[in-house]
Amino acid sequence: MTAYIFIALTILFTVCGQLLVKSATAQFGHVPGKLSEVVPYLVKAFTNIRLLAGLGCAVLGSITWMTALSTTDISFAYPFMGLAIVLVLALSPLVFKETVPWTRWLGVLIVCIGLWVTAR
Repeated sequence: MTAYIFIALTILFTVCGQLLVKSATAQFGHVPGKLSEVVPYLVKAFTNIRLLAGLGCAVLGSITWMTALSTTDISFAYPFMGLAIVLVLALSPLVFKETVPWTRWLGVLIVCIGLWVTAR
């Protein structure tokens, strides 16, 4: 049971981190093409609270993942990471108003079937 809890926390932190980083990029924009603009861009990016929170989620996700792997086999735990893909895809239209083509939904369905088979 402990492994499931830490796997779930890893997925939660991973999904939250991805959504926060994406949200932050809307505030500080694209990576600049000119070398002279890179340092100001990085300062702006790494002083953004959403980016820092997203990176913090990545660190917490790494810690919970490490804990999960200390209690179970990676061959059991790793397939569950596919749930992060499913959740990010499902949340992106809700959070960012993105349009998700049917081919991506089909791909996620295939991932879900694979997760179901793996979990059995």
